Amino acid sequence: MTKQAETGGVQSDVNVPAQKKPIPPKRRRVLDLMRMLVVFGLFFFHSARIFDPTAWYVKNDPTSELLVIALGFAATWAMPLLFVIAGMGIWFSLRSRTLGVFAIERLRRLLVPLLFGIAVIVPPQIWLRLRGDPAYHESYWTFLPRFFNIRLDHTDFPLFIGSDPAVGLFEPAHLWFLIVLLVFTFLLAPVIWFLREPIGLQVINRLAAQSNKFWVIVSAGLPIGLLEAAYPFNALDGLGGWGRYSFAIFLLLGYVLPADQRFGQALFQHRKAALFGGVITFVVFGALFAIGSERPGANMMQDNDLISLAMRLIRGVSGWIWIVAILGFASAWGRRDHAAPSAPRDPGRIERLAAYLSEAVLPIYILHQTIIVAVGFCVVQLSVVAVLKYLIICLTSVVVTLVIYDVAVRRNRLSRFLFGMKPL
Repeated sequence: MTKQAETGGVQSDVNVPAQKKPIPPKRRRVLDLMRMLVVFGLFFFHSARIFDPTAWYVKNDPTSELLVIALGFAATWAMPLLFVIAGMGIWFSLRSRTLGVFAIERLRRLLVPLLFGIAVIVPPQIWLRLRGDPAYHESYWTFLPRFFNIRLDHTDFPLFIGSDPAVGLFEPAHLWFLIVLLVFTFLLAPVIWFLREPIGLQVINRLAAQSNKFWVIVSAGLPIGLLEAAYPFNALDGLGGWGRYSFAIFLLLGYVLPADQRFGQALFQHRKAALFGGVITFVVFGALFAIGSERPGANMMQDNDLISLAMRLIRGVSGWIWIVAILGFASAWGRRDHAAPSAPRDPGRIERLAAYLSEAVLPIYILHQTIIVAVGFCVVQLSVVAVLKYLIICLTSVVVTLVIYDVAVRRNRLSRFLFGMKPL
């Protein structure tokens, strides 16, 4: 019997070989919209980091404690959602590609921009951080060779490279996302291969048969919570505030979700319950964090006392529940968009805009944080209120990034290659 898969109004056949099915444009519209919203949301997130009390590349004086709550909420689901969407993209990509072709494409689309970004895009962030100290006067070109004093470190999985302790300058900054995505994509290749085989499809079928129960959907986040409790993010501080293995589960869950229509139906069915559960779990997480942080010298994200372990477990589950809610409401939007009667409009213009923004996501992600740091470095020195500084940084960074992308990246074959874009 044929089983169809639907995510946001998208359909596929589970028992038909994956590489033979076309990719419906409705699926692209919903997934690409979510990807674009998260990436553009990072402008507002990382601009806010300038004003929160935790360490970052550029800091305003004074800072605001209230931002910790808002940034903590966004960190609960934003980067995990990108990994889930990436996993869904893998599933759809493998419908028209073999694993070998897919692997070569992944290297071209991720490894090349990663190496280029670390060489060109990341170093200015670290130099500007150093320039924040009035006593630091080293020129950028003197600083740059020292930035590349690195060492291989197999214990720092999945990064594998780090700064020479004697220098302490090298870091991948926001490009950690590309490293982790690349490493876990290849490490999960045997699991992905298994899930594409008949026995793997049977496993997916059995899971989908139980997905109409809310507790089953929620329980998929339990392994994430357990990993967060067992492997805190101290070794990977700055990587979205998550532990080193959790993103692998988010990526794998994203791969599985489009494989059977019942997963999509479950997300749609449980979206409101997931929203309520997300609010409750985030409040509990925040309460535990507040209680545990009252202890002298407490570090809730690394300590192994009962409160810290419970807090990290609940936060991991909460992150997954929020993703279920977001995908469920996105599915509802996709269904309404699919069912709505056609209105008089210019479909060519809309499709061109969607294609333009979808293609821009990876280059914008690579560029955005360095531009925010550079703009923020200048703006924090202005004698205006913090809210106005924040708005200036956000809006200027978006405009500058889009201009650089449009003028210097998308129109040139070499720059398109360096930023992981498809050839012209």
